[in-house]
Amino acid sequence: MTMISTYKLDKTSTQDNASQQVMAQLAQIESELFVHDAWSAAQINSLLAQPFNHIIYATDELNQRLVGYCFYSHIFEDSEILRIGTCLDYQQQGIASQLLTAMAQMCQVAGAERVLLEVREDNHAAIAFYQKHGFEQIAVRKNYYDNHDMTKTHALIMQRKFNATLNAK
Repeated sequence: MTMISTYKLDKTSTQDNASQQVMAQLAQIESELFVHDAWSAAQINSLLAQPFNHIIYATDELNQRLVGYCFYSHIFEDSEILRIGTCLDYQQQGIASQLLTAMAQMCQVAGAERVLLEVREDNHAAIAFYQKHGFEQIAVRKNYYDNHDMTKTHALIMQRKFNATLNAK
């Protein structure tokens, strides 16, 4: 397997050339993974302009390619995963797990007591992934997602609580 490194985008330099290249790569992966509701580079930049929103990303060091990312917010004791994704040709290699673990550690150190997320109830692979990482369903948002056939799909709200003893460090 190729060496994968994880980085946090420095929000103070989101206008520099390297950060703009990261934004373009993020938008490209978004368009591949979320065909009907992908976030553009401008939307990502706008999201990151908010002080409570963050992104970490993984790169394939050999190929100098961004291969996965996790957008999240952290406000007071709560963190929330806004989006997590891995390039199609890098899936099933543990990259999303690395990103989720890194994000959770950063949030926990910053004082978060839990991580929240929402997921489509018909996205069984994502639900299994989150359950593997200690998330439990706590609520349902009925008819939250619009489908392309004019039907609706529920959103499951999931959370992972952190160990209180780790927060005290």
